[in-house]
Amino acid sequence: MHAPAPRAARSTGRSFRLSTPQRVLPVALGFPGATVVLFVCRAFTGDPMRVAEWGQLAGWSLFGVAAVALLRRGRAVLLTEDALVVVDGRRRRIPWTGISRLEVRRSFGVSQVVAHTRDGRRTTLPAPMSFLDARFEEKVRELTEQWRRGRGPVAAED
Repeated sequence: MHAPAPRAARSTGRSFRLSTPQRVLPVALGFPGATVVLFVCRAFTGDPMRVAEWGQLAGWSLFGVAAVALLRRGRAVLLTEDALVVVDGRRRRIPWTGISRLEVRRSFGVSQVVAHTRDGRRTTLPAPMSFLDARFEEKVRELTEQWRRGRGPVAAED
């Protein structure tokens, strides 16, 4: 017989990850935009781009979009019974009891959740994100409810 997993290791079964369009679209729009800026700058210097250079820039743009989409694929937020686990290149575990508040912050028209810890640190969660996500508010509500359950009873000054 196997012993049950310790409480800290048990997941609630819920995680938040960015969808493929959320990962790819900003980069896919950024590369052509940068290419146009480069083209305009080169036109003003009297050194216009040749067709071969356009093709090369387009190829690098596609490569960049694919690379960023693959690199951002593993970013996630996992909810366990007693902690929020942020996976963003590395794995960070923030106990629910160590989070003083969750805030939805809007920047450039996109909302994300920021976890404020009791020691004064802030962590912007990689997901959920409002960009191209009709269920963002529902996910924030679910995350907030899990935090309230996980932190337990709170003193009046919190």
